[in-house]
Amino acid sequence: MAILDYVTPTSVAWTDARQPTRSFSPSDGSVPVGTWEANGAKHTARAYFTFDLTPYRGQRVVSARAITGETKVNDCDKPREIELWRTDPPASAPTWNTAPTAREKVADVAYPNLPCGSSFIGVMITDALRQAVADGQDHLTLMARIASGHESSKHYGRQIKNIGISLDHNTPPNVPDQLTVEGKACDSPLTIRTTMPTLRASVSDPDAADAGERDQVAATFAWWPVDRPAERTEATLSGQHNPSTYVYILPRDALTHGNAYAFSVRASDTYDSSDWSPECRFTVDTVPPAAPTVASTDYPAGWDGPGAGGPGIPGTFTFTADADDLAGFSYGEYGMTSHFVPVDASGRSATVSYAPMLFGPRRLVVQSVDRAGNFSEDTIHEFWVRSTAPAITDEDPEAPAGMPRRLTLAPSMENVVEYSYRLNDGEAITIRANADGTARVTITPEVAGPYVLYVRSRTADGLLSGEAWTVLWVPEAE
Repeated sequence: MAILDYVTPTSVAWTDARQPTRSFSPSDGSVPVGTWEANGAKHTARAYFTFDLTPYRGQRVVSARAITGETKVNDCDKPREIELWRTDPPASAPTWNTAPTAREKVADVAYPNLPCGSSFIGVMITDALRQAVADGQDHLTLMARIASGHESSKHYGRQIKNIGISLDHNTPPNVPDQLTVEGKACDSPLTIRTTMPTLRASVSDPDAADAGERDQVAATFAWWPVDRPAERTEATLSGQHNPSTYVYILPRDALTHGNAYAFSVRASDTYDSSDWSPECRFTVDTVPPAAPTVASTDYPAGWDGPGAGGPGIPGTFTFTADADDLAGFSYGEYGMTSHFVPVDASGRSATVSYAPMLFGPRRLVVQSVDRAGNFSEDTIHEFWVRSTAPAITDEDPEAPAGMPRRLTLAPSMENVVEYSYRLNDGEAITIRANADGTARVTITPEVAGPYVLYVRSRTADGLLSGEAWTVLWVPEAE
């Protein structure tokens, strides 16, 4: 959008033909133009207003209006004959003798329908200001004078307010950035898995941002096959506030599998357009990769007991697929969270360490994933996880409340060195295992009722077993 500024001059001076070597500054925000008499002496003045144009470099001048007003009129019976001229910027404070060269008349400030002594007078100077900005000038100097035929007549003389400029200007929108395809940034080669992808771009306009306003900026999306740029298609979207992320979904089946495409975006406001953004390239791949094979010596395929490993015990699994564009593999036990592993240097395989959480028959579901995000059909690796929970033997199943109750713990793993047990929700207690891996625990429940004993073993390598539990029925003491 365009921004409206009121630009005040950086310097104001007026000159007097009677004092041709002096330069005068306004003392009350107004300056004389034309002729007047004071103490029997005749004076003739011209006024100079210099404006800084550097903030408007590279911008479009939509419109410019010089604003002034009359603070004193010598003779209201005479018409207003003020002229504005563009001059060279003065090298120093101008005098009548060193006045800057006048280049062209910019406007007549006449307006015969305005009353004499009007406090507000505006005149369009768009062409002059637009040309100065287009020429790269840093300053614009306007001279106010009475028309030459009446400049020496005191009846036409006036005092006017310092001139300001009401400037409507526009900066082109910023070049769109943050281009994405299907949410993927365009900073690396992209492959997508749909023929109607979602394109996004961030669009903004510095004018509206500076003004704190929320005007609308349009975005034009252009896309084409990389090898056939003549087949370029464009679509313009509007109606979103600045700044904004524009989203465009390509028409269904506009793209085809196996082809490379590019897109670019341009932003436009009411008056100007940005340059086209750097292009974003991507390739369409809608064909899923081959399903993988799964191999593991730690957890080999098959549901024959007693199985291998144990809950929490990691095993190595190798996934392999015959595909040229693999990104990696998705894997996880059936009904549980899936994980992703990228392919190794071979580009076709990956090896993971995975610890099943439960014992018994398990299913590991594995899929190949290509760079476009296509998933292969499932490969299901069925295997049996051995139970590692220790065995619990109650040696005093009839012991009543208040009597000791001995329990023997026996390992289901090798090199067990300790056990951790707890009764109901009590604190866990750790005891050392005997040389043969067994241990004995004595508990004395004081109150009759059911109790649950939970036990885990730990090996010399720090490997924790699955959890065993048993219900202890404690009768009343006789």
